[in-house]
Amino acid sequence: MKTQMINRSHIVIACLCGILFMSSCEKFLELHPRDKKVVSTIEDYRAILASYMSLLKTPNRNQDAVFGIYFNYPYFDMAKYLGIYTGETVLNRNSFFYYDKNTGTYTAEGLQLLTWMNTDPYCWNRYYRFIGSLNLLISGVRTAQGNDEDWRNRILGEGLVWRAFSFYKLLQYYSPYKNNQCGIPVYLDPAKDIGNAMPPRKTQQEVFAQILNDCREALILLEKTPSSDWNCAWREDFINAMMASIYMWKAMSGAAEDTDWNNAEKCAAIAMKGRSLTQSSNILRQMFDCREVTTASDMISDEFYFRILDGNNGQIFNFPYAYYQAELVDGNASNQYYTLFKANDIRKDIYFTANGLQSDKYNLLGLGNGIITSARGGSLMLFRLAEMYLIKAEALLRQGKTGEARKTLEEFKSARYDGNFDLPGDTDGILQEILNERSREFYMENDFRWLDMKRLGISIKRTIGRNTYTLAPDDFRYSFPIPAKEIELNRNIVQNPGWENVQLD
Repeated sequence: MKTQMINRSHIVIACLCGILFMSSCEKFLELHPRDKKVVSTIEDYRAILASYMSLLKTPNRNQDAVFGIYFNYPYFDMAKYLGIYTGETVLNRNSFFYYDKNTGTYTAEGLQLLTWMNTDPYCWNRYYRFIGSLNLLISGVRTAQGNDEDWRNRILGEGLVWRAFSFYKLLQYYSPYKNNQCGIPVYLDPAKDIGNAMPPRKTQQEVFAQILNDCREALILLEKTPSSDWNCAWREDFINAMMASIYMWKAMSGAAEDTDWNNAEKCAAIAMKGRSLTQSSNILRQMFDCREVTTASDMISDEFYFRILDGNNGQIFNFPYAYYQAELVDGNASNQYYTLFKANDIRKDIYFTANGLQSDKYNLLGLGNGIITSARGGSLMLFRLAEMYLIKAEALLRQGKTGEARKTLEEFKSARYDGNFDLPGDTDGILQEILNERSREFYMENDFRWLDMKRLGISIKRTIGRNTYTLAPDDFRYSFPIPAKEIELNRNIVQNPGWENVQLD
């Protein structure tokens, strides 16, 4: 993975423009300045990052260009095929692209999705492009001209949080979970080896260290410069929520340490402080509703730390096609998941249509004046409060604190059920119920279920025609393949085991 280019004192604007419009990260170091305009002050960096944050926080608008620059954004819409991978939704046979009605068979594209063999390269490219932009910003703002140290800290802190998030997602997607040696490339210095950088894969342990160092530095900056009005992800609750998720993921990985579950518990508790889960189905419905994604519908809730809205521009994600289910509600529902929800579960009527045949969590398509109308874009809430409750419960249980784990689970379930609910008394039963609640709560939410399946070593069998396909625990398909172009251009990078002989895009 070749990365970025920087003027050793200040970033050249033409370089940034080139980075943001390159099709893959391996060309970042081949850029040459075409312009003498430079970004040199703290205010310049503030303007560039503010444009990106405005896109995240303000629906129904396009991203503003600053100095002709559109700051990149990560690949948020992994759900577009993971819902099929997990079985949360059923592939639509009315789509000619995935199913041939004449022959009664799935097309090559449909079969790839159903057998966990999709090789979409854009996730890798988009996250590393985003990291490249962040490296330029983080490196440059540290020494940028100006005396306003509060703004320097705000810009730096926001950049560090998003970089940590991006490395974390790449690690989850591309690293074989139990193999510490197969981490991902980490490249931070945009002024080093310009045009020639070929970083090898770090170990998972090294990648986790970098991710957590970015998080900790961002928290230290918050102590120096408390902020609540400008920042998006640079906030104590969100950072601790992300760290709780990181430690939970790390605790069962090839880089696991004895302190991980305790750290997950502590970070989740900090992220939960002063917040409570809603008992209102109307509030939950409003949180996910994409039919009215406008400024007026924006809301503040204890349930999430911030909500990304994409309105009608579809730049960040495009939910109507997230599960390849165009012209359906939110996709064909899987009976396996529908039956997980009890009758008194307040989420059941929110997540599904009345007959349970279709999903309706995001209310993407519906009737308006007798005409089928749709909402482009959608809403995304990273590391929700509900996840913190379930991370804390699991972390307590895995530390042998069964009573505390049961109490935390009870608090969670009290907010999600109207009336009585099941609550096991034994350790194994409590653990299974925590995991079941994760399946219910985060049904059809981006990558939640897929990553839980990878972390927990869950197996799936599917019979298609006369053939049976099995996704085994720790299967090589649980880790996405590194794009073929990356392997071709970086002689120091090694493909994930199992994908070496698969033809990639």
